Amino acid sequence: MRILCVLATLALAISPPAQAQIVGPVAVDGGKVAGAAEGDVAIFKGIPFAAAPVDDLRWKPPQPVTSWNGTYEATDFGPDCPQLRGAPTETASTTLPPDQSEDCLYLNIWTAADSSAERRPVMVWIYGGGYRAGSTALPTYDGAALAREGVVFVSIAYRVGPLGFMAHPALSAESPRHVSGNYGLLDQVAALDWIRRNIASFGGDPDRITIFGQSAGSMSTSYLASSPLATGKFHRLIGQTGAGFGILTPRPIADAEAVGLAFGRDLGAETLPELRALDAGELIAAAGYESGTFQPISDGWAVPGTLRDIYREGRQNDVAMMIGSNDDEAGENPAQTLAGYRAGLERQYGPDAARLLELHPASTDAEARAADRSLATTTLGDYTMFSWGRAQATTGRQPVYAYRFTRNPPIPPAEYPGGPDAAPPGAWHGAEIPYALGNLAARDWPWTERDRALSRQMMSYWINFATTGDPNGSGLPHWPTYREEPAEVMELGDQTRAIRRPELPTLEILDRHLGH
Repeated sequence: MRILCVLATLALAISPPAQAQIVGPVAVDGGKVAGAAEGDVAIFKGIPFAAAPVDDLRWKPPQPVTSWNGTYEATDFGPDCPQLRGAPTETASTTLPPDQSEDCLYLNIWTAADSSAERRPVMVWIYGGGYRAGSTALPTYDGAALAREGVVFVSIAYRVGPLGFMAHPALSAESPRHVSGNYGLLDQVAALDWIRRNIASFGGDPDRITIFGQSAGSMSTSYLASSPLATGKFHRLIGQTGAGFGILTPRPIADAEAVGLAFGRDLGAETLPELRALDAGELIAAAGYESGTFQPISDGWAVPGTLRDIYREGRQNDVAMMIGSNDDEAGENPAQTLAGYRAGLERQYGPDAARLLELHPASTDAEARAADRSLATTTLGDYTMFSWGRAQATTGRQPVYAYRFTRNPPIPPAEYPGGPDAAPPGAWHGAEIPYALGNLAARDWPWTERDRALSRQMMSYWINFATTGDPNGSGLPHWPTYREEPAEVMELGDQTRAIRRPELPTLEILDRHLGH
């Protein structure tokens, strides 16, 4: 008997690791798909969730996916939506890669469920990129680590730039709703519809869907939370620096149509046939890198007003929210001077300029660059997320959990955005992503045990929230809600603890100028 027990123990010790159970074929909208197993996680890449938005479908809401025969081999990411590379985003590179196409509406699924009978919480990642760029194929967006911890992870693509967000009078006239623009948001809604219909086949719970993203991905969650088209299609959200509040308030459709009309005229195209005949690369090149030209708008349909008004009137999709920003969201403006800094404060804030200069002091050009960066971080990151969280806490019933990411990742000087002689970037815009998604290994940096411990904590908070709507759990420092401690946020950094919200006096001043 002892020999049998020893043999059994040896067999367990040398047995291969568990293999993913759900690899397909799996029946979904359009046909059957087959994925691939990577150890205990099954990965399905490049599943189409809508018809290709090409030719006459360019600048139209996404249409039902085109069916296929046989089994679709979902083993490669779909092409990126057309975009310029070299923009200051995580997707930056120097050339237009070959894997771009207007046929880009694909999603990816990571699952470690043993069978389709399971009902694991679903986390839907929406990429950032300033609505000008974005890709689901980035290593830092890999979903395997979160899937191993019990969720079904989905990443979705959406149209960006002028192909995703151009409004135009002729497009509005063509539309049964008499609106245009917001095609990228409509792609996200279509992806959520697909997930609701199909995710149970991958072991996911269609009644426990969390949307989350960073930068424009986070802004997208704020728009989905404000859109009647997304009502009931998700149940919680995580926003990582970005919302349609503060200086990021959406422009009205009439203004957006004027921008689109001028954009088309500059390209010698005013009619829809002329616009649709333009090469996608020509459109993207003409749009350039300028931020804010093409992004979500208030169209009266997908986004029925400003987000502030929607929340003020209690018309938002009332779901639990976990939102926050980082310590160093803004980069330094190397051209800033002391005189320019002071003049800018006077121009923007009038009688409040003196107080802001006390809160963000400077007496030299170098100090002015640092103070300007600090104030820009507060304006772009802190105030935007503070305004959104307060709006939900005021008229919503579901809780808000706020965080502040303060950890400086160990990026080597050779990889500093400004070059090896520049100042360290600190906790920059997007620095939290590999921690939250469990992908520190995607970057060959000298990670420390604190980095790894923080990543484990953040993954636990994110997964707990997706599972129950509350990030708190055994062994984790307590994370208070906005209602418990309105002036506190959860610090995620060298320490994990609740702290007083930074820059409250600055936020109060910004509220007088941006809180409209």
